[in-house]
Amino acid sequence: MRNKAKRLTDHGLPTFQWVPVKGAKRSYELRSGTNVVGRMRWPQTFGSLAEAEFGDDHWTFKRGGFLRPRVTVRSQGANEDSAVLELSFGGGGLLRIRDGRCLRWIRQGFWSQRFAFADEKGVELVLIEPKFGIMRRSGAVRTAREASSLRELALLILVGWYVTMLIADDDAAAVAVCCG
Repeated sequence: MRNKAKRLTDHGLPTFQWVPVKGAKRSYELRSGTNVVGRMRWPQTFGSLAEAEFGDDHWTFKRGGFLRPRVTVRSQGANEDSAVLELSFGGGGLLRIRDGRCLRWIRQGFWSQRFAFADEKGVELVLIEPKFGIMRRSGAVRTAREASSLRELALLILVGWYVTMLIADDDAAAVAVCCG
């Protein structure tokens, strides 16, 4: 059983908000209050390639693999991965950062759409809480005090949203096939 003191939902920490960009498909802004601090967009209507920015940093994200799905993260224009998120069947995974460190990607429950990145001790560093409507996707991001010193905090926020959107797309496709 997990120690509840380690969960971000128990603390009133500041949040960021992902909001859709009006008039643009598959494009989101990350806001801190009224300030836009990051962006993510999918340049093509179909496909998994996404471009993201946070401050002066720019990345691309791409899903690959079928039996062993993964998300590759690259600094824009780079030929090598900055990180790779290896996804597991239940919606969790392991983020391997280029310098050798690893963080866990956790789905907070089988039916839950909330996800978190946690360190090797199980301390949640970034929590993604999406809000999905019929025509609108948005979400909150909470960060732990322990995460404030991480140099890849922005990367965690961005890749977390990217994977959350992929999961939402997969869920919508499954419903369309099943019930369409």
